[in-house]
Amino acid sequence: MQPNIQFEKFVDLDFDLAECPRWDWRNDSWMWVNICDGELWRNKNGENEKLEFGEPIGCFALYGEQGFIVALKSGMYLVDGWSSEKTSLAPLVSEYPRMRYNDGRGAPGGRFVAGTRNGAKVGDQGQFHQLNLDGSIEALPMFAWTCNGLAFSPDGQWLYWADTGSSKVYKHSYNPQTGEYGEQELHCDLEGYAGRPDGASVDVNGHYWVAMYAGQSVVQISPQGEVMQVISVESENPTMVGFGGETMSDLMVTSAAGKDEKGQLLIAKGVVEGLKESLVTIAI
Repeated sequence: MQPNIQFEKFVDLDFDLAECPRWDWRNDSWMWVNICDGELWRNKNGENEKLEFGEPIGCFALYGEQGFIVALKSGMYLVDGWSSEKTSLAPLVSEYPRMRYNDGRGAPGGRFVAGTRNGAKVGDQGQFHQLNLDGSIEALPMFAWTCNGLAFSPDGQWLYWADTGSSKVYKHSYNPQTGEYGEQELHCDLEGYAGRPDGASVDVNGHYWVAMYAGQSVVQISPQGEVMQVISVESENPTMVGFGGETMSDLMVTSAAGKDEKGQLLIAKGVVEGLKESLVTIAI
């Protein structure tokens, strides 16, 4: 692992709220979302492309040979290919107008898990939902005004997530074969660190890497819940980290607009090997 991780700008583009950096290993491309503008982006063979959904997009996961599951403000949808129309899978029903899907990803075993965010902080909190293999959706007992930082251990036996508001990272035991989960446990309390935990990813050694929104940093946490290092990021509001590239060892950090800057994508080469994203295999 590099003792001093140096980032550079990945694309010459600016965003209001870039999130969900994800390596699509099916066609060797980086992907990400621009949440508020409802855009899904990819950089393939050096070319930038985007899909526009007309509503906020929180996250996405890989599905099939070329498709995606996307979590929009109105619910979860299937996009069977880059040029395909979206098909509704599970609507998000809420009486609170600022409730929307936020962070999520494909789970080991083929399910899709995504959490919601209630930006008004009035009424119901956000909550994680699991889209099961048979297409049914299940509300999970994991609550926060902003559900964030979803990631899984290399063996799929642990589900991690971050409550951005309280600066706490939690974990639940997880069964990839059945989708069953265990009781909530505190994994790491980041209250004393700069910023608040946002999006995260796990490396092959089981370390949890989380972007610290408003903290200009990324924190690396061991499988035992200990802070290993705090990595400086030249961005006011880092939003999420992801691993990818030819050897799965490049570290991508997305960010949101701040007082004097727009959101951007930053990349550091050859940091540590990350986990390949799980393919969603639900029945459509």
